[in-house]
Amino acid sequence: MKFDTATDIFFVIAVFVPGFIYDGVLSTFVPRRESRMRELLLLRLLMGTALNYAVCSPIIYLLVTGALFPNSDVLAGFTWLAITFLVPVALGVIGAKAAHGRWLQPITAKLKLRQIHPIPTGWDWKFSRVEPCYLLVTLRDGTRIAGFFGDESMASSDPTHRDLYLERAYTIPEQGPWQAVADSAGVYIDGSQVSFIEFRN
Repeated sequence: MKFDTATDIFFVIAVFVPGFIYDGVLSTFVPRRESRMRELLLLRLLMGTALNYAVCSPIIYLLVTGALFPNSDVLAGFTWLAITFLVPVALGVIGAKAAHGRWLQPITAKLKLRQIHPIPTGWDWKFSRVEPCYLLVTLRDGTRIAGFFGDESMASSDPTHRDLYLERAYTIPEQGPWQAVADSAGVYIDGSQVSFIEFRN
């Protein structure tokens, strides 16, 4: 696509940017099912843009007809900027909250429909909402690793490679509570070696 005029650039921004921002914000909080088909990715962006303009349609109508800010092009311009760049952020945050809260569950339950969770895996679901807690990780060879998963910890959201970083490591005595490892700077765990994980408050 060639951009010969400012109108062409504005058209591309108006069509793709709101959807791109919405999808980017939503993906930050909700792990998404990956799609390698360009058509589906494009459709996802366009759906985000369509949602954005549908929500803002009353304001857009007032702007286009001149009923809103008829004597101030500056305020009208800032309103268009807000519609294009700020509203998609808010919609992305609301969408993420809805995905985690499952707001539609009472409705689908009454209709006797089983809702497919938008988050693709149990790993993604748990680590996208887990509060600081202690983990007991059992590896495939039976080794157990104890650690604390807090604000400085990380669980991978890449579906092709899972890994886990725990900010503090602990030893597991046969009797009594876990003991913090002296001078621990954390522990890295390759997700491919994990058999299962226990979450403890």
